Amino acid sequence: MKEKRFHGFWLMIAKITGLLPAWLFFAPKVYYADGAPRGGRLPRPCLLMSNHTSLMDFPLYLLIFWRYTLRFLMAEVLYRNRLLATLLNWLGGIRVEREAFDLGFVSKSLDVLDRRGIVGVFPQGRLPVKGQKWPYKPGIVWIAMHTDAPIVPVYTAGGYGLFRRARVIVGAPFTLPGQGSGRTPDAAETAALTALLEEKEEALRAELERRVKR
Repeated sequence: MKEKRFHGFWLMIAKITGLLPAWLFFAPKVYYADGAPRGGRLPRPCLLMSNHTSLMDFPLYLLIFWRYTLRFLMAEVLYRNRLLATLLNWLGGIRVEREAFDLGFVSKSLDVLDRRGIVGVFPQGRLPVKGQKWPYKPGIVWIAMHTDAPIVPVYTAGGYGLFRRARVIVGAPFTLPGQGSGRTPDAAETAALTALLEEKEEALRAELERRVKR
């Protein structure tokens, strides 16, 4: 509980001090798919799953889902700078060692979910390079199989900067087949479930494009 209050306090400070600049920089336009939670609300607990376009995705979601303490999985590369590492720890980042077979992030995520918290995941695990789309990593599948918390898919088209508009669509919560079973799926099942998550995000991308063209 003390940990939750600590991270919640620093996130609140970040939101208060950055509220006006964030609205000017992002000018977010949020769309909602059928069955999606509206008005920046989320079920608790839940896994918030998003594609990854920029380092700005994280502060964008802090703005859109301002009611909540979001605990995002963050790559180890962001922790190489001591000052930034301290800030990310204060904001509740959950460190992921991408090149090492270290599943410590799974247990930390489950601790947050057990306390009715919200864990944010960028399953691609890295930013696009020259428009290249990275495949989804299975970390979110491993977390999901040990919790009943639903997954809320979110898709952002980016578009960050002054005189631009960030566009986001929130999807309906869902659970994976076999979710909450407490077991670790084999390689074939993990690949199939990861592909299902990619399909969910792709459907949101198509829906966002359709809404924007209206």
